[in-house]
Amino acid sequence: MKVRRMLVQMTAYSIVTGEKLLPKGNGSTARTLQMEWHWNANDAIAQIDLCFTDHLLPLINNIDNPVEMWQTLQGGLNNMTNQVGRTQISRKFHAPRQSKDRKITQYFTRLIDLCKKLMGSPKAISDETMKSHIFSTMPKEFKTTIQILEQQTPVPTAQQIVDSL
Repeated sequence: MKVRRMLVQMTAYSIVTGEKLLPKGNGSTARTLQMEWHWNANDAIAQIDLCFTDHLLPLINNIDNPVEMWQTLQGGLNNMTNQVGRTQISRKFHAPRQSKDRKITQYFTRLIDLCKKLMGSPKAISDETMKSHIFSTMPKEFKTTIQILEQQTPVPTAQQIVDSL
């Protein structure tokens, strides 16, 4: 992986793998080492952000820790490059239905998270599939709202539907 090579060159790879921890201490030498560690950690974060496509960035968008960022990307890429992993994520997306005892925001958050995991892979969930899944899995109380949304021209995006429900 080219990112790994860049991080090795920048002496930041040992930070993202967790091998090189933030030095402890209060003396001037410790502070110098801590500043160097933070410098390398910030370089690693910037390099990771620059090297990955827009399809993978949602996986790490809200992560500021370079170790957690690297582990998240590895997990996401392992699932996306592995047919079994992609199939399991896809199955998890298609299986749930919204129930009365679960908050609708929790349901949508789960669906969106599963979509993000498949972004950029052959099993990526399209906006049309997401809309269809939402329309077909909502409880009866949402029937009128769903009918109104389906009749709108143009048909709203999945995100607009999530926002309106």
